[in-house]
Amino acid sequence: MVEDNGKGPVEKGAHFYRSLQVDAHGNPINKRNAWATRAVVYVRLIPPGAADTVHFRMKVPEKTGGTITLTARLCYRKFAWFNTQFAFAGEHAKNQTNPGTASPSAGQSLVTPDYDDAKVTFTKSLQGVSAKSGKIPDVPIVTVAENEVAINVLPANAPAPKPATQLAKEDWQRWNDYGIGLLLQGDLKAAQVAFEKVTEIDPQNPDGWVNIGRAALQEGDVARAHTVLEKALAIDPKLARTNFFYGSLMKTTGDYDQAAAHLQIVLAQYPRDRVALNNLGRVLFLQRKYADAVKVLQRVLAVDPEDLQAHYNLMLCYNGLGDEKMSKEHQARYLRFKADEASQAITGPYRQLNPEDNNERQNIHEHVSVPLPILMNRVATAAIGRRVPTAHVGTDAPVRPAERSSAAVRAITTPGSQK
Repeated sequence: MVEDNGKGPVEKGAHFYRSLQVDAHGNPINKRNAWATRAVVYVRLIPPGAADTVHFRMKVPEKTGGTITLTARLCYRKFAWFNTQFAFAGEHAKNQTNPGTASPSAGQSLVTPDYDDAKVTFTKSLQGVSAKSGKIPDVPIVTVAENEVAINVLPANAPAPKPATQLAKEDWQRWNDYGIGLLLQGDLKAAQVAFEKVTEIDPQNPDGWVNIGRAALQEGDVARAHTVLEKALAIDPKLARTNFFYGSLMKTTGDYDQAAAHLQIVLAQYPRDRVALNNLGRVLFLQRKYADAVKVLQRVLAVDPEDLQAHYNLMLCYNGLGDEKMSKEHQARYLRFKADEASQAITGPYRQLNPEDNNERQNIHEHVSVPLPILMNRVATAAIGRRVPTAHVGTDAPVRPAERSSAAVRAITTPGSQK
């Protein structure tokens, strides 16, 4: 849901695909101050060729009739609502110490290169703004994907029906994508169940067997991973992803010659695959073929000079070759590019104040239907000219007291704000 009839901020309990960053004081990076980023609360994205699974838990109202229609939409807006408001009408709130000067109460500046504690209002004059008209533009929201399904609703006292799954051959990819989303969240058991449906639908499709092997390998079930990956290899011996995971399995079991051979099959098809190159470089290092490993790992840096794993393994390889100078160079780069694990402590206070974002941060989480608070009184509703829904799918964060929405308050009390 988007406030102000689709023109305001997105409801906080929605599922977001974005990178949420905070500064040294735990303030979100939303004032065009990317240089102040000190920690990442979460990153949600769908990489190319991958999938994602989002979990919603809905409470069905008592009086719904025989069916209920569910609509799911994936929407895109180029700029966040706050960023647009800030860019056009943002200014520091009055009655606070000037940014960049010492605060009498805290004994420090409100704005530094490390953080921005200054409060902002959207009251700046719009005269002469870089826009066709003298107003804050409404950035359009585009529906990327949408689907709708109608489900039957049983009476409350009706016995629960036995689960029945109908497997259609054309649905194999939906089951596969569902499993990949679960796998990337770390829900390995559920992912394997989904991938097993793919093998039931089409036993000659290697994807189902490969992905069961991925989940089993990640779980540490080497025996099962070996069995299913052997089946995938029998179906298509040259399939790159099968050979990649089989090579990873061989590395895990200590068969480095077999691991290198299968990774070479992958690289013959995808010579610039950083992950396969890194894995091959690691295998060669474990075989103590340091010079060969260096050549492979240098190919990784030709693709991405900041690849963390490549710098780490090059540090080890040059150390094995006795080249202390080069080993220290790659050690310095590894330390330069590695994540600062201690920085996550900064996110603690922010997550306590923003339960929706803390929920989104969890790898496996649910968005639960909750009643909407009263967004505005009738006068405000009439002024904005829209109808206020009474329920939606939000988050399972603690329900806050009813209050006016921030968009409504700005529209009523803040001159120069978006209407």
